[in-house]
Amino acid sequence: MSKYSTFGSDFLSYTIDNEKGKIAFYGVESGGRDRDKHASYNLMLPGYGGVAGCFKKAFPTSQEITENSASFRNEKASVSYNMKDLKTLEIVLCGVDKNDIFSTRLSIKTAPPTIWTKKQPKHLKSRNPFTIYKSRFELPLYVHFPDFGRIEISSSSKDVYCVEELQLSKDFTGLDLGYKNHSFNHNRIHALHYGSSFLTFKSSKPLENVTLTFKVLEECYPSLPDENDERFNGLKRNWLNCFAMNRELFDMGDNIYFHGTGHLAIHMKSDMLQMANDDEQFKIIRQTYERQVERSFKNSQAHDGEVSVNFFNREKKKGFGCAVDSTPGAIIGLTGIANWNLPFAKKLLPNAIKAADYLMTRDTDGDGLFEVPFPGDYMFQECEFGQQTNWWDNFAFGHKDIYFNYLCHRALRELSALLERVGQGDKAEKYKKQLEKFDKVFFDTFYNPETGLMAGWISKNGKVHDYGFTFAVSMGINEGLIPLEKGKEMLKILLDYMKKEGYGDLRFGIPGNVMPVAPEDTIYWPCMSDWGRYENGGLNGMNGFHFLTSMYKVGLTKEADKILFAILNTYETEMTHSGLMPGYCRSVDWRTKEGISCGYNYLADNYYFLLSVYAGKYNYPHPAVLK
Repeated sequence: MSKYSTFGSDFLSYTIDNEKGKIAFYGVESGGRDRDKHASYNLMLPGYGGVAGCFKKAFPTSQEITENSASFRNEKASVSYNMKDLKTLEIVLCGVDKNDIFSTRLSIKTAPPTIWTKKQPKHLKSRNPFTIYKSRFELPLYVHFPDFGRIEISSSSKDVYCVEELQLSKDFTGLDLGYKNHSFNHNRIHALHYGSSFLTFKSSKPLENVTLTFKVLEECYPSLPDENDERFNGLKRNWLNCFAMNRELFDMGDNIYFHGTGHLAIHMKSDMLQMANDDEQFKIIRQTYERQVERSFKNSQAHDGEVSVNFFNREKKKGFGCAVDSTPGAIIGLTGIANWNLPFAKKLLPNAIKAADYLMTRDTDGDGLFEVPFPGDYMFQECEFGQQTNWWDNFAFGHKDIYFNYLCHRALRELSALLERVGQGDKAEKYKKQLEKFDKVFFDTFYNPETGLMAGWISKNGKVHDYGFTFAVSMGINEGLIPLEKGKEMLKILLDYMKKEGYGDLRFGIPGNVMPVAPEDTIYWPCMSDWGRYENGGLNGMNGFHFLTSMYKVGLTKEADKILFAILNTYETEMTHSGLMPGYCRSVDWRTKEGISCGYNYLADNYYFLLSVYAGKYNYPHPAVLK
């Protein structure tokens, strides 16, 4: 008899080790479109796989292999792996130990999984020094493998539960992102990056027999007008990739290690969740996001109203500076929640008002625009609160920061509408008056006649910093701050720059800027500060939402379609998830125009561009876009 038995369909592949009676290989493909992929990547940790507790110390003494099943037995117990249908692996266990029915290690290096349940897990203590956290989950579990799909793990007994330990690798330590990058331990490999998610299924009482079912679920994405259009396969495969669960805090950050509380990109999750269907997955994600926004206001809101994970550094006037985006982002997140759970949003309205009042104080010169507390004259300029941070943290954005201003405008606009909606319109008057002042001066302040574009920021010394920032134009169009005809002219200028720079069909995303940023305005971080790499001209999916949506809005439909479907094809045919900080310049969320990886950390924000299909191409009503 062969050592291995292999079973599979277009949706599922698994290989059984006939000598040890365990799963050696496991691959899934929710879309059923790429069998080679799910037959080539093992989602279980090689060398460990999945094993019944009864065979951990005693190998099976007999086995029976058929076309659709593999059964194993020893003196005390038995296990059978059955290919029940094209999507389902059924594991039947008899004579099981309640403390360890079945266990498996999921490979973080291949595709960090996100585990969703209807109930928040209970955190447990662990004696293992390599355990980051240990939690108890109630079944069923919904496990999502980015780039591959999702499965449901259920049990025939209500007494079965799952314990997960997210464990470090003992073997990987050392330099990661370069010796010059000292912030947030970027210059160290955290062993988690090569660790694994260890799942153990247990029972609260002894069981004579039990069945665990691993079922491949369909791809989860908002409904499309034309479900059969293969050009949208990249959206179907990757929509859930935007939502990566941090199990310790049970919220969503860039990946399963980083949380999103008081985070720069907190509003992007809300934007994506405006589009949802009745899938149970979306219900769980929305509930998780609600907890995240609530925690952001309760745990990350300073006394003056600012919402930031770093607010304590600002109040102590030391350490890393403010994460300026997170205050308007938290407001936007809450107003978004109001569209599907108004009672919940109303509970946090006082916090949102406090945050909005803080934003009002940022109009320090009274012109209607909002100034950030950083001069912006050059990168790493000394100031009271340390270096600024917005999403584009590679650059010295400061003082009159256009990205921050766009988010502030949107936050006050949406909060005003929500206040009126709940009968508190009087509280919105001061915000509406601020927006009127803002609208009168915004365009003339940031418009740069030398380039015909909008400047990224104007520093305290009055210098205009304009490097052809694509979002500086597209966000203004979507927010209704740039006239459509003028916006169309600007987008054509940007497209011409991209053509001259040889960006081709933009299949890897949209660059944040189309002109090289001066060395004094960007971080010194070879090779990620070099022109054409990372934020300095590199290509990313996040920025694609603003850019593509604005192209559709001004009528550049043919050009937008060409770019959109080129990117979607990349996201369908290539692996787009690169794990947890896979190494210096190795993360695929950023790429050069040639497609070479140039990111430093996997960003779930990379999938934000998918929203342009709905808010842009199909013109669905969306709060991120003014109609």
